[in-house]
Amino acid sequence: MIQRKQTLFLLVATVLGLIHCMAWPLFVIQILVSALCLYTIFLYKRRSLQAKLCLCSVFINMLWYVVLAVLIHSGKVSENLPYTVCLPIIAAILCFLAYRGVIADERLVRAADRIR
Repeated sequence: MIQRKQTLFLLVATVLGLIHCMAWPLFVIQILVSALCLYTIFLYKRRSLQAKLCLCSVFINMLWYVVLAVLIHSGKVSENLPYTVCLPIIAAILCFLAYRGVIADERLVRAADRIR
């Protein structure tokens, strides 16, 4: 459902994940996050699973920085990093905002169920 704000957040996070490719391990992680965000968009009827996958994509985005630090320490990636290094943190923030939107929708549905 494109009219939900969390769908737009996840779509932008998907696009951001496809922009950056530095080294193969980092590229694989970003493709995984992009695929997960894209898959999460279509789970709008299963909000609890959608919220869990949003948090999972946030943690995988943070894993990207751990792998980057390991690659820099091992010397496989130079310390002069491009500006696109900030894109995974932006994608993580967008995934977290999507998580909050999904939780808000779940609360709204539960409140509507109580009224009936």
